[in-house]
Amino acid sequence: MNQHLPGIVVTGASGFIGRHFIESARGKYRLFCLARRSQKEAGIPVDKNIRWTQVDIAEWDNLREVVRCIKTHGSADFVLHLAGYYNFNYNPHPEYKRTNVDGTQHILKLGKLIGIKRFIFASSLAACNFPPAGQSVTEETSPDASFPYAWSKRLGEEMMANHTSWFPITTLRLAAIYSDWCEYPPLYMFLKTWLSNNWNNRILGGKGDSAVTYLHIQDLIKLIFLIIEKSDSLPRKCTYNASPSGSTSHIELYKTATRYYYGRDVRPIRAPKSLATVGMLFRQWLGDLFRKPPFERFWMAKYIDKKLTVDAAQTFNKLGWKPTPRHDILRRLLFLIENMKTYPEAWDYKNKLALNRIGQRPNLIIYDSLAGSRQEMIDEIFNYLCGPENSERFPRYQKMPEDTLRWYLTFIYQLLMTAVRTRDRLVFKNYARMIAQRRYTEGFSNNEVLDAMRSMGELISAKLLLIPQLKDVHERIYDLVSLTFQMVTDEIEGYQERISAEPPEFMQELPNLLPSDTRDLERIVHEFEDICQDISEKRFCPKSE
Repeated sequence: MNQHLPGIVVTGASGFIGRHFIESARGKYRLFCLARRSQKEAGIPVDKNIRWTQVDIAEWDNLREVVRCIKTHGSADFVLHLAGYYNFNYNPHPEYKRTNVDGTQHILKLGKLIGIKRFIFASSLAACNFPPAGQSVTEETSPDASFPYAWSKRLGEEMMANHTSWFPITTLRLAAIYSDWCEYPPLYMFLKTWLSNNWNNRILGGKGDSAVTYLHIQDLIKLIFLIIEKSDSLPRKCTYNASPSGSTSHIELYKTATRYYYGRDVRPIRAPKSLATVGMLFRQWLGDLFRKPPFERFWMAKYIDKKLTVDAAQTFNKLGWKPTPRHDILRRLLFLIENMKTYPEAWDYKNKLALNRIGQRPNLIIYDSLAGSRQEMIDEIFNYLCGPENSERFPRYQKMPEDTLRWYLTFIYQLLMTAVRTRDRLVFKNYARMIAQRRYTEGFSNNEVLDAMRSMGELISAKLLLIPQLKDVHERIYDLVSLTFQMVTDEIEGYQERISAEPPEFMQELPNLLPSDTRDLERIVHEFEDICQDISEKRFCPKSE
């Protein structure tokens, strides 16, 4: 990494805001990115000044190693804390405390240990109650809303106030952040309904006066950069509204969107609040009955015709920042709708990705279980292959030196762990040819190799299905483990067919890509842990270029 560049720790790096920030910050900063998704899955290109760690911030033991990595690479000047959990069910969920509260506490601790210059915390204007008619939410307004997400952000802001003795802190209360592809779930669902042939495409709840503020992602990125650049001159504790002043109502969005889409005015049907409330309750009951809950839940009825009007004058004056006029939501809807019409598949993909955000990702839960049970599972596989009852099925494996076989099984297991963690089966598939070639040259029968690989997959899957913490992700175990082994065995079988058709001298000319020497196998396993960011320290601190 370029030690001359300022360093920034970015949590929630694979999220909507995180991805856009990293894209804009590349080349200007050293970026230590923390996320639950892999760098490849997030679509972030490899860069010598990006250190990507796939980690759960609610687990401090893992973050301890992240601290070491950051210090090794010149430390960091800022923390941009974007990570957070939310859903639209309005019900309490353990992730609000686990990720939004405990995770924030851990990132504050990380910032203290690496000695940062400023901590930037992403809060939300949604954490504030809707003000009475004629009043606005300002930078001094208390985050006093009571629903679970607001509660978690309020605790986050309280933690910020209690940690200013460690380092300066800036709290950013975000408006509804959107892009030219939308990527803000409520707005996406509005447009999806209004611009469709659905029976409810013209219905607005109440008078259509429900309103919040919208801020384009590029304006938010500019604001974050400005805070970083002006950090030395900013107060030790400051709160800013990342928002335009005022608010934009549903009726304004509806009229503008339908005019852009249809080329004419479309008159909405306003449903009285009482009728809209009953309709929302019925739709939720029906959706829950058939396990297809609608986006609009009954709890949203209380906000019909309420306005979350914002006054961001203090932010504008103190930072010299304002949202770009051409990024006003009513002007920018033209670009959103053009993308929706021209690139419908990309539009749906990006918005469904934003809509279906989850807390703790199933692949990480499975990965942690694999990591925690690694030695136990490898022992069980070893005993199965070498058991006297299987002497006829695995004769060649039983003749291998014990330490060589154990390191070979560890190598296979490590490949699986990496495939699960990154959700990229190709990392495992690419080694299938090496495995097939090595065993072929050693005189293994094709059936013995395939039988052993299938058995490994079955044993690992069966073991995972018995772990209580994984009871809700059985389908993901099938997808990430069982199907991965199925793909690998198919690849091995295909390669066996190809090499079996070649003359004997063909095999003599091929290099032995997978060694049989125990020390070489052990070295490869450790190197692979380093490359693939396994649970060792090297996972968090890969070698410098």
